[in-house]
Amino acid sequence: MNNIPRILFISASDAHWLWLSDAVGERFMLVREGGTFSEIAKRVGLVSPTLAVVDYSPQIGLDPGLVVKELRDISPDLPVVALGSKESTDAVVNALRSGVKDFLGLDSSPGEVLKILTNIAESAPKNSQERKGYAMVVLGGRQGVGATTLAVNLAVQLAKQNKDQTLLLDFGLPLGDGLVHLPCEEKQGAMDFVECVRNLKRFDATLAKTAFRRNPETGVALLSLPRNLADLRDISASDALKFLNLIKSFFENIVIDLCGFSNLEFVSSLLRSADTTLIVTPQSVPGIVTAAELVKALNDKGIATKTFDLVVSPHHKDVVLDPASIAKKLGMERYHTLPDRGTALINAVNNGQVLSSVDIRDPYAKAVAHILSQTHGLRGAGEERGLALPDSLKKWFKK
Repeated sequence: MNNIPRILFISASDAHWLWLSDAVGERFMLVREGGTFSEIAKRVGLVSPTLAVVDYSPQIGLDPGLVVKELRDISPDLPVVALGSKESTDAVVNALRSGVKDFLGLDSSPGEVLKILTNIAESAPKNSQERKGYAMVVLGGRQGVGATTLAVNLAVQLAKQNKDQTLLLDFGLPLGDGLVHLPCEEKQGAMDFVECVRNLKRFDATLAKTAFRRNPETGVALLSLPRNLADLRDISASDALKFLNLIKSFFENIVIDLCGFSNLEFVSSLLRSADTTLIVTPQSVPGIVTAAELVKALNDKGIATKTFDLVVSPHHKDVVLDPASIAKKLGMERYHTLPDRGTALINAVNNGQVLSSVDIRDPYAKAVAHILSQTHGLRGAGEERGLALPDSLKKWFKK
């Protein structure tokens, strides 16, 4: 998935967005932006596009000539292609004078479009380092180990660093538990995960701002699974992974809560797109056994769980099974601990708040901050694991 060339399409036209999407098909990942110059600059940083396509057709929005100039200032080596009607002589001349690599006519065939863009992409300078949203998965061997609580607190602390740029994928069980911790106002147009995947071709920066619910206090966006999990069978495995990769272009931080989710094929696909994975377990033998079973099952599916970070929660110093011993048992090198702050956590939830938002000096909040400081520097682990699609996942989803 990471090897697919990325096109940043700058346009306010839904029709042209769909036209270009159909033309490039599976050959390119298409990300659309139609906002201000600052939003375009941010999208270039997050997407790290192979090339950009700027819409020169008459429309309400930015001046395409100024957009091309801005792109040249932001990324001088980024190839830019113009799009519009070749019957508009002024548009063609203005585009070519601005220094674009080529001009795509709206009457061009998909084969012509694909040939032009492929040739430009193949000759484009290679990015030395991709900049995309950071994805962190939180796993729990069983429900009730505190994985959802950890995921929510991680998201809240990440949102403090960059408000409105953090997304919580509320995929844990019980369904919608993340919404209990981070209450959101009911919002017309809010989508669930399946609806988002179904709208993959029209998912752009505007939809990214409107499709998700948000917690008004913290700014964290939330996306939940459908209430009927059987709906997951209605989307293809490849489209699900494409969407998960695409949203990294719209959020700088993504926290994925998978606590208690029982379908290992789906879990494995998400883990392959993650930069960091945390697995939460208590210090009790039953909890550790459950975690060990999960680790073995994931290893059997080709997931390198030795790269995971163990989180022992809650940690009691006087318990015989210490975190180092648990990590060794599970075959993991790194481990972290969370203090027993049950009362404070419950009081926060009962008040519709998150402890990390209420009191950053609380021992639990400090421990979460320490986990972030230790794991966020491990970015890139997900790329090393790759995004290969397992055959078992294809069998689970409807093709």
